[in-house]
Amino acid sequence: MSAFDKSDIPLAPRDRPKDWSDRPKDYQPPVANPLLQAAARKKTLGVLAILLILVMGVIASAGLDNLPGELRDSVNAASGKISNDKSTFEGHRAYLDRALREEPELFAGKAADWTNHLKADQAKLATAEQSLAALVTLAAANKRSDTDQVERGLRELDANRTAAVTDADQLRQEAQRWIGYKKELPSRLTAMQRTHDAIAAFDVAPAARKAIADWPAKKGDLEARVAALVAAKAAAEATWTGSAAVRALAAQPSPKGLDYGALFQSADRLDQTQAQLTTDSKAVDTLAGQLYTNWDKLLLEVDGGREKVKIVRTKFPDATLANGVVSQEEMWEPLDARLRRDRDQHAGMVVERKPAGKYDSEAERVVQAPAYAYIAPPGQANSYGSWNNGVWSWLPQYLIMRELLQPRMTTPITIGDYNAYDSARRRGDTWYGPRDSFRTNRPTINSDNRSYTGNSGGGFYREREKPSFGNKSYSDSRYQSRGSYSSSRYQSRGTFSSRPSGRSFGGGRGRR
Repeated sequence: MSAFDKSDIPLAPRDRPKDWSDRPKDYQPPVANPLLQAAARKKTLGVLAILLILVMGVIASAGLDNLPGELRDSVNAASGKISNDKSTFEGHRAYLDRALREEPELFAGKAADWTNHLKADQAKLATAEQSLAALVTLAAANKRSDTDQVERGLRELDANRTAAVTDADQLRQEAQRWIGYKKELPSRLTAMQRTHDAIAAFDVAPAARKAIADWPAKKGDLEARVAALVAAKAAAEATWTGSAAVRALAAQPSPKGLDYGALFQSADRLDQTQAQLTTDSKAVDTLAGQLYTNWDKLLLEVDGGREKVKIVRTKFPDATLANGVVSQEEMWEPLDARLRRDRDQHAGMVVERKPAGKYDSEAERVVQAPAYAYIAPPGQANSYGSWNNGVWSWLPQYLIMRELLQPRMTTPITIGDYNAYDSARRRGDTWYGPRDSFRTNRPTINSDNRSYTGNSGGGFYREREKPSFGNKSYSDSRYQSRGSYSSSRYQSRGTFSSRPSGRSFGGGRGRR
């Protein structure tokens, strides 16, 4: 047998070189068999079908395609709730029907209104029953895809049945109250007189009237609120005057032809007006009181979904902004989810501020360097200090605010610092103090003049002794005897003790 060249033998797939650089010139790759390929595809599809069936079986057995269990339970419980509500409603309706029969004169003006209300309430209960029938069908189908529809149906069902029963209950309470009025008619007349006298003597929003004179910018708003209260008093007086004839008849021993409905409606209106005057007048006075207070909210630290803040308030007795009383409190507050991303870096900064002359609802929710809002623009002065050769010369009251808001600040404040702060505010940016001194993570110089990075996270405020002013005026503080701080080259050019009498804190610079 003659020798043969191995290159004449076609290479098996596993023996073929990866680059095919040395394959024989006459090599022809084998042609795939279409029958074998079709069989392989059928086998693959069969395996996938089996897997799909197995997955569907797992889903069905695990109940993953069912309605949530709590929704099915709610649907089942709804039937009992509607049954109880229908029974309660029927009890209220029976009482009202009996009242209309037994006291036709008392409820002559109420019969038509009550009948219409009861019809509407019954219709709401019928709608709730229809909703229940649809929900029972969906619960029986037990499909997760119906979850939203079931939740919506349950909300509508609860709204209808609750509204129906609540309305009927209120009608019954009104009927019971009027029946009680009739049984104790003399007492009711006495109470009506007492209510009228209280309304007539009511002093409408005294604090608001003072604020109208003190804060011209708020005059229009406060006057409108006070005018609404005055109008309510006038309407109450008209009600009292209009009921004079029926009250005179009711005062007789055995009144005949008395319009009880008119009498008791007048009495109810007087009661409602008195309650509303008390509530609304207090609200207006509270709003006016906010004008005499400025406050800063200093962020101390952030912990997950909450933040620790310090609120520093200065309450002034009048719009001269003199003799302010400073107070502080620390608290944890929920953190708005929209602020969580950037809040950590704002520890040590004022995150909200409300100046005197503004309502709390007008607070500035802008992150800003602490205590800089109390500095007057360059070339100007205020009750906290003045500018002297490009340096802010503070009065002791500014020192109090600085100690409460930015105790880390020990260097003088220059015009350049203020301009940087003011420019950032105008641009809508945040300025973190000179050399980022108020930033949470910042370079710090320790006692041996070596730099290190400290994470404040509120820690700075824990390391220092906190000033304790409580609810004290400037004259009660430990800064009273400091005078002008004459030992410092940044002293105020006007000493605190040289200021006019009666302007101890706040300086009495007048309204802003």
